[in-house]
Amino acid sequence: MRHTMIRFALLVAVNSCFSAFVSGCATTSADKVSDAANAGVDPATGEAVATGEARVSFAKAADAYTSSQGKEVDGARRGFEAAAAADPSFALARYNAAVLAEKQGKLDDAKRLYREALDIDPTLEMAANNLGLLFERGGQTDAARTLYGEVIEKHPESVAARLRLAALARADGDAKTSSKLAREALQFDAASLTAYRLLARVYAEEKRPQLARLIAVRGSKLSPEDPELNYALAIVATNDKDIAAARSLLARVLEKDPDHVDARVALANMALGNRDWKTASAQLEALTKLDAKNASVWNNLGLAYKGYGRFADAKAAYLKALEIDPAFAEPALNLGVLELRHLDNPEAGLVSLNRYMEKATSPTKAAEDLVSEAKTLIEGRAEEKRMLAEQARMEEEAKKQAEADAKAAAANPQPPTPADGAPADGAAPAEGQPTEPAAEQPPEPPEEPKAEAKPKPKPKPAKGKGKKKPDGPAQDNNFYD
Repeated sequence: MRHTMIRFALLVAVNSCFSAFVSGCATTSADKVSDAANAGVDPATGEAVATGEARVSFAKAADAYTSSQGKEVDGARRGFEAAAAADPSFALARYNAAVLAEKQGKLDDAKRLYREALDIDPTLEMAANNLGLLFERGGQTDAARTLYGEVIEKHPESVAARLRLAALARADGDAKTSSKLAREALQFDAASLTAYRLLARVYAEEKRPQLARLIAVRGSKLSPEDPELNYALAIVATNDKDIAAARSLLARVLEKDPDHVDARVALANMALGNRDWKTASAQLEALTKLDAKNASVWNNLGLAYKGYGRFADAKAAYLKALEIDPAFAEPALNLGVLELRHLDNPEAGLVSLNRYMEKATSPTKAAEDLVSEAKTLIEGRAEEKRMLAEQARMEEEAKKQAEADAKAAAANPQPPTPADGAPADGAAPAEGQPTEPAAEQPPEPPEEPKAEAKPKPKPKPAKGKGKKKPDGPAQDNNFYD
């Protein structure tokens, strides 16, 4: 994103040159090469340049673009290409046509026009910078290095090409080459803010705090409160474990440049390390807008959401990370843990954990334990489900049997069962029983009550023993003897 900003900032710089060219107050590349163009072309073409056809087309294109506030892209591009056609040596016209082609998304046209502009004027560093950035954005870093080397060979004092090579060297971890190229750029242009920014960043990352601070101070004279210089100082503070100073510097960076990716990454990492899920979520949400195709950002956002208790959002973030980069193992592990431990879905958790085991270079022991845990939970739930189903089946069968018995009883009613010892109605008397009722026996006379037994007299106590003993201990008459 920052590269795109550089490219269009250059276009604005050229727009300022438009007015100078039209008014004739400055010398342009068209002025410099007109005589050389006339030497080997048709006289009519030379006459056209002499009468200013290329200049007129250039001015109209510039006016169309600026007056429409950058909306009239197609017409402006045609105007710049007409100027280039009128004067084949007009490098700046081709450069501006290339910028607008890039803005249209026609990158092949842009590359061709940038290359034509450089072939005409090797000192046109803006064309080299933008063409190299197109190569870098397309992953063609070798082509970009070759281009920058060619530019430096043709134009040894080139600053932009050196700085792009320095940036590539820093990205490759070659701090020595990067700092060397940045210092050379400052020798040719002591006011190059880009060189100060890059050099301060390299020194900060190499943990050379004194040099980083010195370069940052010098650069701040060109641009006070510059975001990149403050970011380099934030790296120094972080290395010194001065977290408060680092947070303050990063906040100043974002105040000046809300789209500063590295500053937001640094703040998000600090927040994640301190389990400040709210701050981490806010920074990572902003990063997904700045770098929507970064799977690591989405994975970290999932971690922040999970810590914040937003489990559904965490799942969506992990799935987005896997969609962007299916080979990325970490989101699969995090999703498996989320499904297993927080969403109570061990089946889905096992799928994600198995995916992690397939993708990870060296799966952790903890992940293997999670797989075993998921399998055990799934098997336990399956057994519980089977037992509940069996119990339900048995209850249903018992219910059906009871209903069948009730229907059978209703269809075949049974006579009431007689009392024990009495024959049923119409039944023959049992053997040994009289056929006639027995004669009524007179009632037995009531039993006379027995005389109450007289209580036996209690034995008289022996003499001297009739008194009741006290509850306390026996009296001791010798106590005082």
